[in-house]
Amino acid sequence: MNERRPAWPVERTLLLPVAAVLFAVLGTAAIVWSVGRRDATASVTKLVAAIARDAEAAPLDPAGARAVVRVLAEHEGVSRADFGALHGNGTIVSAPIRLTTGVATLNVETAAPATTSAVIPVAVAAIAAAFLAALGSRILLRRKLLAIGGGLAKTENLPPTRGALGAVVGAANELLARVHDRELALRRRTLELEAANQELEAFTYSVSHDLRAPIGSIDGFSQALEDENLNAMGRECVHWIRDSCAQMRDLVDGLLQMTRLTRAELEREEIDASELARAVAESLKQREPERAVAFRIEDGVRVNADPRLMRAVLENLMSNAWKFTRKHETATIEFGARNGSLYVRDDGAGFDPSAAPKMFHAFQRLHSREEFEGTGIGLATVERILQRHGGKIWAEGEVEKGATFYFTTGTA
Repeated sequence: MNERRPAWPVERTLLLPVAAVLFAVLGTAAIVWSVGRRDATASVTKLVAAIARDAEAAPLDPAGARAVVRVLAEHEGVSRADFGALHGNGTIVSAPIRLTTGVATLNVETAAPATTSAVIPVAVAAIAAAFLAALGSRILLRRKLLAIGGGLAKTENLPPTRGALGAVVGAANELLARVHDRELALRRRTLELEAANQELEAFTYSVSHDLRAPIGSIDGFSQALEDENLNAMGRECVHWIRDSCAQMRDLVDGLLQMTRLTRAELEREEIDASELARAVAESLKQREPERAVAFRIEDGVRVNADPRLMRAVLENLMSNAWKFTRKHETATIEFGARNGSLYVRDDGAGFDPSAAPKMFHAFQRLHSREEFEGTGIGLATVERILQRHGGKIWAEGEVEKGATFYFTTGTA
């Protein structure tokens, strides 16, 4: 395969506009110089010859002769004129003129050739040429850089180039090779990580599912022991066993739910998030109708998301708000949208702001089980669902001043 010849170096390419500037300025100067040198000898000679011919037909009297001298002296290109000898630096044009008193020699001295100043025209030409040269250089350099940028965008090797850009092209090709190697390594690691995550999720689902039966057996046998005649210590031990079984069952159910939701196929569509929030609020009210909790749900909040997964997000967040406002006689739970994100706000127990970064980790609890029940899996499930949508979640709050959870669902 034939190797591509190195491209014309950019230094030589940029010399073309400079050469154009020089030619334009020198050409303008030459034209101005040639036009500016006006020698009047030829025109004065013709004029004197015409006067001599007219004088042959009609000789001049002294007054006419003086008038001719005066007219010639005022003629363009004439320095002096007189009947008689003249001495000067200019060219002397002579001709015999017939007078009424006889024949006399008319001498006319032409003015030295005048050169028009070329400073202004040459300066204007230089400025115009410099502007055109700069414009041409910019266009040529831009084409060179666009060629390099196009090669970089396509991650292709750039053709060899001579001159100063040769080093740039060489460095760009080396960078492209490194980027290509890094990209391959990153893809390989991404595939390995995806496979590991899938295996981990499958393992979590399998273990959680398989733990349900042993936990159910332990709880069943513990319940059977409660029917036996046990002393106080025995009954207390059975109570703690059953309570631990209930906690384990909740943890297993939470893990199974998180695995199912994060592995479910994503089917996005336009949904009315306000209606979903109202449905979740209604189910919470039916669960504890005696509580004085006011829901403030903004109308017309629409998002592009999976309806089932979005309902799971709102159920987790609004259930948390319902739970953490339980110790307040009256409470308010809000749902709405602001600055491109959705939010769920409550005026309940709140949390220490320093704990915000870790509250979305699985099994992470900010309150003890004696204060509030829970498994610490709900917020981790919410975060994974939103990450699958391409969104994110963050929280703000203060102790006993409530909490606000903001979240986004990404773009379709």
